[in-house]
Amino acid sequence: MRLPPRRQAWFKLPDWAPKTLKNRLFLAFVLLILIPHAGLNLYNFNRVEGVLRKQTADQNLDQMIAMNKSLEDYLNVVYKTVILLEQDAAVAAVLQNPGQYDSLQRVYLIDTKFKSIMNSLFISLSPAYYTIADFTGHVYASYQPYESLSYERTVKEAWYAKAMRQPAVYEWSWEDNYTSRDVSRSPQLLSYAAALKSASNTPFAALRVSVDIYEWFRIATEFSQETYLLLDQGGTVLADNKTGRRLQTDVLRDLPDLKEQGYYVSGSYLHIYSKLPRLDKVIVKQVPLNVIYAEVDKLKQSFFTVSVSLTLAFITITLLISSAITKPLHQLQRRMADAVDRRFRVKLPEANRRGEVLELTRAFNRMMEDMEELVQRLKVEERKKEAVRFQVLLSQTNPHFLLNTLNTVKWLALVEQQTDIADICVSLGKLLEAGLNSELELIHVQDELQLVKSYVHIQSFRYKQLFEMRYETEPGLEYALIPKLSLQPLVENSIQHGLMELDGEGLITIRAYARGGSLILEVEDNGAGIKPREKTGRTRPGIGISNLRERLELLFKGRSALDIVPLAQGTLIRFSLPLLLSKPYEAPVRTSPPDDPAIAGGE
Repeated sequence: MRLPPRRQAWFKLPDWAPKTLKNRLFLAFVLLILIPHAGLNLYNFNRVEGVLRKQTADQNLDQMIAMNKSLEDYLNVVYKTVILLEQDAAVAAVLQNPGQYDSLQRVYLIDTKFKSIMNSLFISLSPAYYTIADFTGHVYASYQPYESLSYERTVKEAWYAKAMRQPAVYEWSWEDNYTSRDVSRSPQLLSYAAALKSASNTPFAALRVSVDIYEWFRIATEFSQETYLLLDQGGTVLADNKTGRRLQTDVLRDLPDLKEQGYYVSGSYLHIYSKLPRLDKVIVKQVPLNVIYAEVDKLKQSFFTVSVSLTLAFITITLLISSAITKPLHQLQRRMADAVDRRFRVKLPEANRRGEVLELTRAFNRMMEDMEELVQRLKVEERKKEAVRFQVLLSQTNPHFLLNTLNTVKWLALVEQQTDIADICVSLGKLLEAGLNSELELIHVQDELQLVKSYVHIQSFRYKQLFEMRYETEPGLEYALIPKLSLQPLVENSIQHGLMELDGEGLITIRAYARGGSLILEVEDNGAGIKPREKTGRTRPGIGISNLRERLELLFKGRSALDIVPLAQGTLIRFSLPLLLSKPYEAPVRTSPPDDPAIAGGE
């Protein structure tokens, strides 16, 4: 006889894989635990490092944004001084009616106003230079000019034409430094020009105010340890707070496309920048990476030192643990092979065993001792299962006999021309067959309504002209699943406890509709309603409602609800459950009413 070939393993280890359990355990530990753990730690540290670096850069960026805001505030304050000059009555009088004052008095009044503005605490951050030219040939300045003042030359300058341009626009522009070198050595000044107007909106003088941005930059960064650069849009260095350069010959290398503010790394420096939109300039802060990230680098070095040390310790411990596990297991393997050869009639020695290995040995010995007892118990249980199955088959005989009996009564009634009795047998057969079908717990709404109609058909013979049924079902819910015999007990409850005490014809309405993924079913009657409990009487609802509530809880685990709503006339019982649609692929087409399967199909 030829033996069948052995099945191939679903996974074959490569040739380089270790052959012993000890080495496999070690390799599995390294590949599945150690390496992923180290990679995860490295990934997490890199993320933490990135967050720390970003926080550090964001803090510096906030400082740059604050500098930019301080400059904007300073320019706004300077602009407000222009308004103060325009609204000053003494200044307006001198500029509009210079003939009423002698030359010394005019100069004195204007200089006094200039000094009060220059001494103001609001603009003490950086000097501002004011030039005023009236329309009668007089020029006033708050500074010592590079060239002596000349009205003819002043009215030909670009700022004067800009001031006279209508309408006035709040716009700053750069121009060459026009002050004495003893006043300012900056190459450029930021200037604003405007016409001073009277209350009737008539110009009476032209004014220019200039701000020394280079001096502002020097003062703002004077006490900082880092390097600040003032650049133009092309990257040319206009000012440096460390060297004070103003030659505009150096260009900042590797300058990327700059946004409004941000930072980038170039060389060994972190560059934090912020644009000055009004000035068309950029402020850049240079911070050495080895300074700003010193703490992060120390943390990284400590992390990797600890990680490598722990890795080596884990490898050593793994080798020791794998040796301690695999050595006694190898001995157990040889003994268990002997046990297989002797058909499990062997007992392993428990001497010289400790810890988990001792427990494993004892468990193996107990397993051998219990094996025969377990086999005997399984045989007894198998015989019991056969007996229970026989009882189940036997228990199905009586309901089957009852269906056959109903079938016989039906045919006898038809022979005797008792059609009412035959109809009652058909309806009762449907209800009985549905109750006996224990394998089917959920049925379609349309099938449940058929069972209700069968029950109502039976009751109509007993309570003639007592009540009327109404069915209201949303289209598309015919194949929704509900618990079997869930509506019939509610209808029975309405008839027995609601309509018996009613004077006149009763009405029972059954509704089915969907709301928000739930199926809602209602049984409403116009009967006696819910009355207080009496000593001898019975209150609604009956046992069928509590039974339905328990069935809903067992089937849907908290996703169902049942409410009893008292009405002004009658009672409304509403229960909800998840909307489950089980529409067949093709509904059967019936040309004539079929015979009842419970009765016509009985044997």
